[in-house]
Amino acid sequence: MIYDNYYTGKIHTPNIGDYIQSLAALQFLPKNCKPYFIDRDIVQFYHGPKVKLIMNAWQRVHEGNKYMSEQIIPIFVSYHMNSNFELPKVYVDTLKKYSPIGCRDTKTRDQFTKYGIDAYFSSCLTTTLDIDYAVNDSQRTDEIIFIDYKFGDFPEADKFLRSLKAYNLSESNIIHTRHKFDNKLTHIERFKMAKQLLNRYARAKLVVSTRIHGALPSLAVRTPVIFIKNYFDYNRFPGLYELLNTVGINNQKKFEVKVNLDEKGFVYNSDKYLEYANKMKERLKNI
Repeated sequence: MIYDNYYTGKIHTPNIGDYIQSLAALQFLPKNCKPYFIDRDIVQFYHGPKVKLIMNAWQRVHEGNKYMSEQIIPIFVSYHMNSNFELPKVYVDTLKKYSPIGCRDTKTRDQFTKYGIDAYFSSCLTTTLDIDYAVNDSQRTDEIIFIDYKFGDFPEADKFLRSLKAYNLSESNIIHTRHKFDNKLTHIERFKMAKQLLNRYARAKLVVSTRIHGALPSLAVRTPVIFIKNYFDYNRFPGLYELLNTVGINNQKKFEVKVNLDEKGFVYNSDKYLEYANKMKERLKNI
């Protein structure tokens, strides 16, 4: 999938994380096939050759996204639906037709279940990015990367990060990256930017991210990662929080730290995500 946000007419917050999601999907395409690129927000208007499409993204129900083009065979996995209103019947019928629906978060799963849709929590497809992007530890650098975060953004989180003596964190030894991009970039340029960031995260010593598509890909490529949540996002991330080291606000609106540290004080990741990542790999290996 590509992303031009047709439902708004323009991109308000262009996010390279969308293209990182598409890089995850590209891993599962047969190596000798020619991929077609379909905009996430106007799937019902696709009129090209018959294709299979991995539906692994944030979706909004609107006039371009209520049902599936007859030329698309959708594979619903790692799917997030953004809607706080009653779902139109045509949309519900489409999901029932192509169920079971793998949902990126437990809120989406629970919403679908209420409509009688066969749905389950699959987690995010970016947790499978090790297929093409993981490296040997011998290729790791000493880079400590902050993704859309800097000291001063969240004082309580800063205090914890500075307490990690094993890393001696200061502005002098931190690399800053951003997931926002100029919306004038072509789609090819966006994919190139996403690959460059992924390759850097895969080699880092530590990643600290406020972006879920910085944190989960780092988890996939076995880079120690901390996800900073300066608010609790019940709409998009329930179920995903439990897979990550987290620092920030919990669902009781209180600050908490849930970070695994080894005996030397280094961050290490839980392997809980593998249960879901392996199931997605199995479902998609023969598409």
